Amino acid sequence: MRARRVLLLLALIQCGKHVSKAPIVPGGNAERGKMAVSKYGCGSCHAIPGIPSARGLVGPPLEDVGRRSYIAGVLPNEPENIVRWIRNPPAVDDKTAMPFLGVSEQDARDIAEFLYRLKNRK
Repeated sequence: MRARRVLLLLALIQCGKHVSKAPIVPGGNAERGKMAVSKYGCGSCHAIPGIPSARGLVGPPLEDVGRRSYIAGVLPNEPENIVRWIRNPPAVDDKTAMPFLGVSEQDARDIAEFLYRLKNRK
């Protein structure tokens, strides 16, 4: 009986690991997103865990983005909305300080995937 419980526990742990690997953002890749964050200079305005040079103070820190209710205070926090925001912030809110950077659809999906996977590392 004890052996069955141990096997069940191990199976559940493995199942949880498998589920967490599934993309949160359709078509997104967190590793590519991490590179794209550097490519577009996101850290010049935002503090971003896992990016040592990203200590910007203009925009909000991007830790725990996935736990927030809204993106930029105007969009419900859903994968397609964060992609939309990253691609063209002024089209969503014309008063935003976040500039249009010409982020491609794929890069936006990758960045969103990376951001949703961030955890508060304090």
